[in-house]
Amino acid sequence: MLHNFRRAIVVIFLSSFAIFMLSSIGMIASFMVPFDIQVEQPWQLSQAEKFMNDCNYFANDFVSKRLPSFDSKLTEASTAFNRYILEVETLSDFIQAQNGNISSKTAFRIACAVKHYSLKYSVPFDLAIAVAHTESHFDPNARSSYGALGVMQVVWRVHAAMLRANGIFEEEQLLQPEFGIEAGCLVLSDYLRNSVDTQTALGRYYGGDSNVYWGRISRSLNFYQRHAKQKNNFEIVER
Repeated sequence: MLHNFRRAIVVIFLSSFAIFMLSSIGMIASFMVPFDIQVEQPWQLSQAEKFMNDCNYFANDFVSKRLPSFDSKLTEASTAFNRYILEVETLSDFIQAQNGNISSKTAFRIACAVKHYSLKYSVPFDLAIAVAHTESHFDPNARSSYGALGVMQVVWRVHAAMLRANGIFEEEQLLQPEFGIEAGCLVLSDYLRNSVDTQTALGRYYGGDSNVYWGRISRSLNFYQRHAKQKNNFEIVER
């Protein structure tokens, strides 16, 4: 652990020094311009080039060859980040395809919130999407005659204590995409943890016949999965 900490400090120091050197060169160049000073190869530039070459050597040789596990972690992190972005973009596109009344900005907010809170509360991403699609077609202003509000149609009077304990203090907050989705994921997570299976948990979320709701959720899930497959295949062909 100590060795890893020291290596991280070395990487941070070298990166900071590189930024400092490049910034210094930029300041010197800015100073020279008004006076029309011409210098073919200032020593600062040659030193900076040497330093950057050393940094590249360090990154390519030392990190990749001598710290393979660290290099592997960086690769894993990059892959996970790219997948995260792709899933948000795919969901945002799906939301607009399913509900033409939602702007691109709101669709992106909803997609980011679904991804974030499904991870935070350990709800399967596809399942959170299916619930949001089934309940409101992703409409953040949706209201039901029973009193359910928001993208995931959460009933305040039923879940107020849990929601307040997690930072949602007023019923009207459920009409904001982020709060409405957080509330839905929070409630769904609780039911998933305390039910024998997913269908039973969804029946409790719905407050009715679990078989009926399971059928609706399955259709919504199929809609999204087909859309994601078509979009991603198109992107692969396009590249």
